Amino acid sequence: MKNYKSYSINKIFVFIFLLTISYNGISQQTVGRIYDQSRAQSFLLYDNGFLIQDGNPMNRGYVQQDPSGFMYLMVPAANPMVNAYFIAWDRSFVEIDRFQGARVIGFYDGYIPNNPYQTVYQQPTYSNNYGIETAQGNFIPIPDGIVDQNKPFGDIMITNEMKAQECYQNAYSPATGLNREKFTMCMIQNMAGKKELEILDCVRNSKTPEERTLCLFSKLGGQKEKEIAQKISECYATYGSDWSRYPLCMSSSVNDPTISKILACMEQQSKSGEVSFMGTALCYGVDKFQMNAETQIIIECAVTSGGEPYTFAGCAGGQLLARELDKCFTNGVGGDSGCFGKNNDIVKGLKAIGDALNVKFGPNNDFTKLWNTTVNDITNGPGYNHDAVKAIRNLSNEINNVSDDVSKAVRKAVPKIKIKW
Repeated sequence: MKNYKSYSINKIFVFIFLLTISYNGISQQTVGRIYDQSRAQSFLLYDNGFLIQDGNPMNRGYVQQDPSGFMYLMVPAANPMVNAYFIAWDRSFVEIDRFQGARVIGFYDGYIPNNPYQTVYQQPTYSNNYGIETAQGNFIPIPDGIVDQNKPFGDIMITNEMKAQECYQNAYSPATGLNREKFTMCMIQNMAGKKELEILDCVRNSKTPEERTLCLFSKLGGQKEKEIAQKISECYATYGSDWSRYPLCMSSSVNDPTISKILACMEQQSKSGEVSFMGTALCYGVDKFQMNAETQIIIECAVTSGGEPYTFAGCAGGQLLARELDKCFTNGVGGDSGCFGKNNDIVKGLKAIGDALNVKFGPNNDFTKLWNTTVNDITNGPGYNHDAVKAIRNLSNEINNVSDDVSKAVRKAVPKIKIKW
């Protein structure tokens, strides 16, 4: 039979030995001392992260990196989600209280590395060579280094007469007439794809630039980006743009340098102007997002329009769509003069490209036949057909690179990023 009394005593001796090692700092080097001037106490910090109070060896623990990145180290606290303590990058000793905010209560005398998040945000440069041209002729610049000059075209926005008629009936009341916003929003929902609608919803449903940025960050990225946006959104819901309290919000999180970088990027943007998705994406890496031409067009049009449907549609869908929507308001839907009827401006624009291809390459040319077949599919089909929309966009990019004559017709009919030289 085992001697349980002897076994328990041995465990106690081992515990005391380990405690003695920690207390005496064996195999440790002192790297600094924290002075808590509000409570007249100080703590020694060792190179392995062990912290112990001078004169009170039972008050000890381990520091860790601040998960938010706004501070250097987080010091152990009884309830770090409500009241937490930090060594700041400038050597201040900071207390952050959930209700009273942040205050400096002392200082740290010791080594501090360079803050890796000090200047993560670099203001985007605009040469005004790239941008979106709205239906009203306004030019919305896009930051340099994002646009693929060989693929400037986006997705057309088109639907059929039946869908337009349904939207009109749902938005019309004999007492008040046509609700233009409701009608246009219905039309957009029939003309745009899932990603485009998600971008527009981010803008329409966000109350602040920060909310909009986090929403787009989540929708346009992968699973990693969704998790980052979710965590930061939780803090934003509690503390808004009071960045000084984010270390408290993040105190129970696992340290992730990526989240720290995004937080620093947003905080630095807020100091220099307004937080934006494009600025945050440039900080993070635009390659992590689906930032092709159609996405860039939709983002800029949604943000510039503030999510107002008619302005957005005229920007994202181009001048031909704007003209078609105007016909809906003045002439109704269908027929000879109504929108999306026999004289659909978008269809005429797409067919004009086919006519130009017939002249340039001949009706039996594979490229010509593919274009005309795709246009027939998208104009005679049951509404939004994303495969055909993608085909129109990809063919437009090819035409733009192949023929100057035909590309003029394409530029009139297909939404694009304008490139000025």
